Amino acid sequence: MRPALPCAVALAFLLSAPLIAAKTEATSWGKPGVSIDQYRTDAITCGRAGYYMDVSHTEAAHVFKDATGQLAANESGLTGAAMAAADGPPQERVLAAMEVADIANRSSHIVESTRPKERMKDVGALMQSRVDDCLKDRGYMRFRLTSEQRKHLERLHLGSVDRHVYLYQLATNPDVLKAQAF
Repeated sequence: MRPALPCAVALAFLLSAPLIAAKTEATSWGKPGVSIDQYRTDAITCGRAGYYMDVSHTEAAHVFKDATGQLAANESGLTGAAMAAADGPPQERVLAAMEVADIANRSSHIVESTRPKERMKDVGALMQSRVDDCLKDRGYMRFRLTSEQRKHLERLHLGSVDRHVYLYQLATNPDVLKAQAF
């Protein structure tokens, strides 16, 4: 059961990466003349392309898999050491407690050496790239939101109809796309 924990943590980071990007990104995608239904369908389709992307062969996945094995090997004696620290004679308890601390220290070093934040950022960028490519393939162009547009967007709840309609209005406005595309 223990090896599943690093995988679960990695999965949680992966699933939150697009959401984090959606909250902080000052850009959007647009296409003149697209209907609101098609706009939403394309957004969902491309979002799913990134969300369901197989990242199991990335460097991050290999590093996390290796670290999981190292953690399992390092912590294999943890239960016995912890029991000895709690139940053994006083001298053995001290040695067992030192062993538990040493195991915890090595495990901490294994986790830190994976640089999980950086690796998750890389995986998130890879997933976002898949979404971007999908939108480009469908004829969308990326545009920067002005500070006024960002402020208005911040007042609209993530996932709300009002937010979708506002972004759609920007995304289909030829003047916005011409002036703010990059």
